[in-house]
This record gives sequence, C-alpha cells and structure tokens, in this order.
Amino acid sequence: MAAETVGRWSQPFELSNVAVHISLLPNGKVLYWGRRTDPKSTDPATFDELWTKAFVWDPATKTSIPTANEPLGVDGRTVNLFCAGHSFLPDGTLLIAGGHIKDGWGVDQACVYDPVSNRFMPKVRHNKGRWYPSVLTLPDGRALVISGSYDQSYTVNNIPEIWPADNGAANPGAWIEVADPLNQQGPVFPLYPRMHIAPNGRIIVVGPLAQSWWLDIKDPVTGADIVTQVGGKSVVGRWVDAQTVRKAMFRDYCPSVMYDTGKLMYIGGGLTVESDPGPTNEVEFLDLNQPNPKWTNSPSTNMRVQRRQFNATILPDGTVLVNGGTKGPGFNDVSQSVHLSELWDPVAGRWSDMASESVNRCYHGVSLLLPDATVISAGSGEYGGVGPDQNMTNAQIFEPPYLFKGGSRPTISTAPSAIVYGRDFTVTLGSTAAVSKVSWVRLGSVTHCRNMNQSLMFLHGFRQNGTTLTIPAPANANLAPPGHYMLFVLDNRGVPSIARIIRIASTLPRAEDSIPDAEPPSCTTYGADTTPVPEREPSPSAQPTLTERNQKITASQSRPPVVVGLTPACPYGLGPCWGGAYDALRNISDIEIVCPVPDQADSVAFVYPKERDCLPDIDIWRGELTKVVNRSYEMRGIEITLEGVVKSENGELSVVGESTGGRTVVLGQFGEGSQIRWDIKTEKPREVSDEETAAYERLTEAVGKREDSGEVSVNVTGTLQKGCDGGFSLDVREFEVL
Repeated sequence: MAAETVGRWSQPFELSNVAVHISLLPNGKVLYWGRRTDPKSTDPATFDELWTKAFVWDPATKTSIPTANEPLGVDGRTVNLFCAGHSFLPDGTLLIAGGHIKDGWGVDQACVYDPVSNRFMPKVRHNKGRWYPSVLTLPDGRALVISGSYDQSYTVNNIPEIWPADNGAANPGAWIEVADPLNQQGPVFPLYPRMHIAPNGRIIVVGPLAQSWWLDIKDPVTGADIVTQVGGKSVVGRWVDAQTVRKAMFRDYCPSVMYDTGKLMYIGGGLTVESDPGPTNEVEFLDLNQPNPKWTNSPSTNMRVQRRQFNATILPDGTVLVNGGTKGPGFNDVSQSVHLSELWDPVAGRWSDMASESVNRCYHGVSLLLPDATVISAGSGEYGGVGPDQNMTNAQIFEPPYLFKGGSRPTISTAPSAIVYGRDFTVTLGSTAAVSKVSWVRLGSVTHCRNMNQSLMFLHGFRQNGTTLTIPAPANANLAPPGHYMLFVLDNRGVPSIARIIRIASTLPRAEDSIPDAEPPSCTTYGADTTPVPEREPSPSAQPTLTERNQKITASQSRPPVVVGLTPACPYGLGPCWGGAYDALRNISDIEIVCPVPDQADSVAFVYPKERDCLPDIDIWRGELTKVVNRSYEMRGIEITLEGVVKSENGELSVVGESTGGRTVVLGQFGEGSQIRWDIKTEKPREVSDEETAAYERLTEAVGKREDSGEVSVNVTGTLQKGCDGGFSLDVREFEVL
C-alpha cells in the first residue's frame, strides 16, 4: 500500500550495540546501551560483564560515538546498566537506577548521565539492589523508583525510594524511603511496574498486575509529603486500592501509554488461557480525569494482532504506533515475530494496519519518537531463548503516513529554550499557514516495552497571528512534570513540524543550567572517571525487607506451610518473576497467608490455608490462580504435611486425622511424577533421590513393626493428588513416626 496510508520503514542501518536501553537527549541526540561489549559472542561469561559501553547516536548523520566514560559506582568500580530503570530529571540529566550483576540480581548503584559533558556520574546507593526497576519523574522534580530484584536470593525489593530534587554533584543527597505497599495490604509489585501521574498529582500503578493502585505522596490539602514514623524514621507516601481491575488480568511484557492528558491505554501482552495460548490483543482504557476511574474495554478497540515483547510510541498527532513483538506462546517466541505495525487513532477509535518492519523486534527491542516526528526502532535479542543471530545491532526508522501528505511541513523558526507553568509563550512559524494543533511530548526513555518518560498533551487555547503563535504553557507540573519536552505544531492536514525541545519549570532556569544544542564532546576511547567519589553506605530501611517479613511469618506459625510448585513463563525464575504469582496466590479463596519470599532454587512458594484441618483442592487452586495470571505461571502441584493415624489394609497404607479433615488419604510411593521442585537450568523437575523413592517402603516397614502395639501416628510429607473420583492421595517423600 502507499506510504501516505501505511507509512514507510527505512532500510536497516547499524548501531554500535544492541540498543536495549534508549533515551532521547535534550540536545536531540540519542543515548543507548546494551547488555555486553560483544553481542555476537557465544562465551557465556560475557553475559555478566560488570561494565557498560554506552553510545550517543546522531539522527542527522546516523553515526554513534561512545560516551566519555563508563558508568561507575561510588566505590570507583564500573557497573553494568543493563536492566536498569531510567527517567529524565528536570535539569535534563538522566537518572539511572540499578543494573545488572546476574539475571535477577541487581546492583544497588544509581547514577546520572549528563548530556552536556557526555559523562556518567555515580550517585548515592539504593537501599538494596534493583534489577528491572521502574523510575518516574514526579511533579515536584524528584524521581520515584519502584521494584527490581536484588542479591543472590533474587528477592524483589519491596521498599520504594525517591531521589531528592537537589541532585547536584556538590550535594549528592540521599534516597527518601517510601511506604511499602504491603503496609496497606498492597502487593509485591512485579518487575518494571507501569506507573503514571494523574492530572491531580497522584501516582497510579496500572500493571502488570490486574488491580491498579494509587500512591499518594502529597497531602492534597497542605501539599506537603505524607509522612509516617516507622522505627524512629520517616517514611513517605500512602498506598490506596484504586478499586479497578483490568478485564484481561495479569499482563506483562507490554506497554501502557498516556496518549492524552489523564488518558491511559494498556495494550496486549501476557499469555491467554484461550484456545490460542499466545498473548492477548486486548486494549483497555482508563480515564484518570474521572472521579472514580474504571478500566473499560470493547472488542472494537482491540489490536488486530495479539502480541507481547513490543513497544507503543505516541506520535505528535496523538495517535499511537505499535510495532514489533511476538504472537507466539511462551516468553519470547521469535519464530512468530510480528512485523506488521498498527496505529491507534483515539479520535476515530480504531486501529489501522501500517507498514511491516523487516527485522524481528521482540524481547529487548525498543522504539523512540524523534524530534523530526519519525520513530526509531532498534534492539531485540541478548537472551530470552535466542542465539547471537537474533541479537539485533541494527535499527530502522518509521516515517508515519502524515509525512507523505504532500506539500511542505509546518516549521518553527524560533522558540524559547525554557518556559514557566501557566504562562503564555510565543513561537515564530515559518509561514502563515494555519495551525490546527500544538502537542507537547515528553522526551522518551525506553526499555523492556516501557517508555518511562513518555506522555503527550495538547496545548489548547493557542492564538495565531500570521507567523506568531502564542501558546499557553501547561498549567501545572501534575500535567507535565518539570523537564524537557518536544513542542510540535500541526497544520490542518495533521502534518507535524520538526519539534523544538523546550524545558519547563516553575521558574526560568539560569543560563548555566540549560542544556545547549552543541555537539557532545567526541571521544574515541573509554576512560574511567578518576575523580574520587566518597562511598556512602545506604541507610538501613525503616521497613522490613521481604526476607525479614518472611522470617516473621514463619516464626509465628505452629504449622508447616503448604508448598506450591510454580513455573513462571519468565525465564529468570520465580524469585525475580514473583509479583504476579504472589498476587494470584493471595486471590485463592482457601489461602490465608502467602509467604512473601519464594524459593528460587526449587521454584516453589509457601502458603498457609485458612482452614487448618482440611485438604487443599488442587483443582480449585489451579483454576483460581489461572484466572488471575492466565498462562504466565503454571501450578505444578502442591506438597503438604499431614498428621494422623496410619492404617494398613490389603497392603495399602492410608492416613486419617484432624489435618485431613477426617478424610482418609491413600498413601503411595514418591516418584518422578510426584516432584514439584523445578530446576530452572534444565527446565525440568529436579531428579528424585533414592531416599525419596524409598520413603513409602520404609514407612510401610515402620508401620508393620508398630501395628501390634496399637495405632501408629505419623507426620507424612509429600505431593497431594486428587483422583477423578474426588478422593485424595499423597505420594510420601518423607515421614516421621510420632
């Protein structure tokens, strides 16, 4: 089809690495980095390099130069920023939270990239490591960091933090502790949570969990931080159930987008339980301008193609481009990559097919809006079950249909470099052609299907007098957090200008604080910054970590937990990929307590049922878990410890007692089919030991020796099975004669 209908993709061109992380800088250039120095290497050791080679790409010349230094920690050692989170601060620097030691094990270092010096600067360390965290710049200029996993335990970091507004080198500041959602009966958020700012200044987390949550940082009356004292320390913020749940439930590896002021869309992702086991094509909408916003969905607003591992990019005219991803089952099926792009038109309320990209863009692919109103698509690969041939070091440019309408584009001849909230500002146009819309798009910062900096609003009420356009600035920082934005003007055909990048703040910045349009310094070799930086240990958190919460729960219980075998679709194991499973287990009607830390090594979780003296119904548990998370987790089985009297009849053992609810449970031998513990490396159940397979025989022998003396009481532990007749049996893994 013609480019004026479906747009056009450029031929692929090479970058200097797989662009897993990509950000549009205030000078119009693009910062990016990947996982390792050589993405084509087959050496497994290279996947865990502890340094970062980052580059700055110039859209005008399509060439890359390296950054002037490698990111450093406060101890002077290099760090790997792969799987970090990032968002722009008000001064145009990029805050980067966390990074990579091993898959699921995040570094506790934070740093800032300065586009003026083209250098990374170390900042104060996090309370714990963060691998896959999200970062959101707040209306007051601070930055919120949530989630990420840490340490060799791969435990999720449940304690959010705020980076202070004053982040200059002379005052490195300190992280501000934010309330743990668990304090308000909230969730353990999954990795890379989707966060947005509502027009009233509240933060909302809309995914991957089905249920949305508000985070209130400020008191709506006083405007001051909401502060509570925990253990003699101040903790900021309050979590509130948003009382709305997405119909398609848990959905990961997909984008959420604020495509207009307060208007969100959550697109595709997850893994369905329908006949086609791939991701969904459902799109759900949430209007934060409403007093009690609720998620809505209509089949007419769904994408034509189901997909996950893809990106969504807001265009200057308010449409949303979706590209890349896979429609196949599992985590990252590149054999079913989606090359067709789609475009959402919020005015018409429909999707349109766009041109097809020529390269697979799946896991670790990125897309970013550029100032010339085109979109760069890059990356994909660097694990997720693919080999080096799928590690894409190239990029393509998408030219949307509005660039093929013929005639000249509107132009902006002059514009201010900085503006102030609530005040009009003036730009000069290149012609007197009528302007139909003015859009205001925040500079993007993208990784893992998430543009953490992306938002668009239309600046209504502008006035045109010939080539002079007077535009009302955004009214307040809730609508547009302080920082740098692309200003586009669109003509009556919907064709956008090339953007001017403008900074907005409460007051006009000093000249020395502005980001110049000059070239960043060139550099041909990497050199570590030798400037000494004082190392500061992170302060102990006032709130307990998940591990500490776990210890408290297990210490308070006099009964053994029920062990639940869970396999996540995520390849990194149950520890870092825990949030969705934790939420789903809490929604199982029979479960009272879910221990907040799973066993990463065996891929099992620990729960305590509401009724102490009943048998868990595995069919009900599996059904209720699947209802929440679809196919994102598989419940392999449950292991339970029963106390009761063993009976022997016709050579078959059974047990009955209070813990069985008075029901007779037939005992059997533990075998390969009984194993619920999982080996993530082999992607198979763990091997069953000789001791485990012999447990039933040894129990039979022990009961035989004791039968003459009366009833034999035992504790038996093993995998609970439910037969077609509704009866229960237990494959004995270990036992204790009481």
